Amino acid sequence: MFCIAAFIVLAIISIFSASHRKLAKKAWNCTLRRVTFRPCDTSFKEEAKSKLLSRVANKTPKLVKTADIGIEIASFALVIFTIWSLLVVMESGLNLFVWGTCNPNNASSCSLTAETCSIDKAQKGFWELASEGKPFDWFVNQAETLGNTIANIPARLQSWNASDYLPQNVTYYYAKDSAKPVALEIIDPGCRVCMQLFGNIKSAKFEDTYNLAYISYPIKSAYDDNKYKFPNSYTVTKYLEALKINPLSNQKVSPDWQILEKIFTGEDNKGVSYQVKINTQLNQTQTEDLIRSWLSDIGYNSDQIRQIDTDANSQKIADIIKQNKQIVDNKVKTVKIPTIIFNGQRHDGLVKVNDLHL
Repeated sequence: MFCIAAFIVLAIISIFSASHRKLAKKAWNCTLRRVTFRPCDTSFKEEAKSKLLSRVANKTPKLVKTADIGIEIASFALVIFTIWSLLVVMESGLNLFVWGTCNPNNASSCSLTAETCSIDKAQKGFWELASEGKPFDWFVNQAETLGNTIANIPARLQSWNASDYLPQNVTYYYAKDSAKPVALEIIDPGCRVCMQLFGNIKSAKFEDTYNLAYISYPIKSAYDDNKYKFPNSYTVTKYLEALKINPLSNQKVSPDWQILEKIFTGEDNKGVSYQVKINTQLNQTQTEDLIRSWLSDIGYNSDQIRQIDTDANSQKIADIIKQNKQIVDNKVKTVKIPTIIFNGQRHDGLVKVNDLHL
């Protein structure tokens, strides 16, 4: 173990110091023998140890034996940590390839990827589980995460057809044009990055080029399955779905898309973004009142709005939202919101304006 540890240290030092390269070469030869289950070169080991222990021997001879044991322990620890680090780097690289993020359980924590509102999964750390007497559970969780990543490698390599993932009650920004390809975005109405993506879509005039559809996916809290990452996302989503089954004639843009556009681009009379207002200032009742006022502006009468209220709170709409969630979780299998599928590819996270072209 000492030879391997020595090679790791000397390989790094020799990058900056030519005087250590000869010793690093000897360490490599010794390491090569060790990994092929052959004895290490005793002369190298003794030479290296002698250099390390000589200073201890000159100052405090009584500590030579203790220092010798300490070197062996430190060597073992260094090799273990190095192997562990390499495995973490390899796993992170694989996650980056498959999921577009270093950590699929918390996609937004990875600085190497596009901005995103991640679909987080709460997992306890090793020490937390160890304190509960369940350290083995950490290894099980890590193995499951790695196994899931490996199982999804084919999805990363496949060609993506947006039409294969459309919800049953799909609406398009404009009326569907059979001459245009289909694009599908998966969004959370409360997600700031979804708002940014919508701005990029409008800047690129993407909705003019594609039959643009969406799935509203309210991201659940990682720690409480009865709560959401953005508190009013589910409320907005159920009204969007209710509007889909209560269309309004003579509308150039579908009413549910008009509500989304209000949330993503509109501001109140104080200049506060409606998305920020819904996320931070309004409760569920106030959010519903705001949506009703927009429905009236769009052209719905009071009877129609009451019907939309009834539908929004019905089991039918709850089932539709559940079905749409299953599309995202089980078919698209993204861990990043927004996700947009077009031109045979899936793009996770914020997509730049220049990348939103054919």
